Amino acid sequence: MNSFADRRKFLLRFFRSPLRIGSVTPSSRRLVRAMLEPVSWNEVRTAVELGAGTGVVTRELRRRLRPDATAFIFENDPVLQTELRRDYPEFQHVAEAALMGAAMETRGRAGADVILSSLPFANFPEEVRGSILDQVRDGLTKDGVFTAYQYTPQMKKLLGERFRDVKIRFVPWNLPPAFIYICREPIR
Repeated sequence: MNSFADRRKFLLRFFRSPLRIGSVTPSSRRLVRAMLEPVSWNEVRTAVELGAGTGVVTRELRRRLRPDATAFIFENDPVLQTELRRDYPEFQHVAEAALMGAAMETRGRAGADVILSSLPFANFPEEVRGSILDQVRDGLTKDGVFTAYQYTPQMKKLLGERFRDVKIRFVPWNLPPAFIYICREPIR
């Protein structure tokens, strides 16, 4: 999953734009597994991935999705986005996570059953972070789940303002170790 080429590519993209990439290496297999575990994949009709990077989560998303499901892949790094479009042509590709709500509406999707995020929220200005989280809350179906990883537990308050059920799981086997947020029951 984390080939040397993926790690090298990710590291180069990080040095080019550290605030947009947010990490020096792609997510580990254990982190990806922890992000996807809370999802009832047989019920997912629409999935969203925010911050797809080199596609380590996207690969597993493709493997788990039902054949009739739709996936939206958001990645704003132009090099990584080009590669994702090439490797996953069956998915809907959009550059900016801040346009999630409009992108889904334009393509006739009222809500996502799962939203997965690898976005480095701590690196975003407060208004951008808030806008994206509001779109996540509003774009999730009533029974949907939002999972995101971060490198600190500081997002709990912001997520608690938008979801009734927020759980945190620590994944030490990642570089750096990460916290998985599992959010359900959007507060509308």
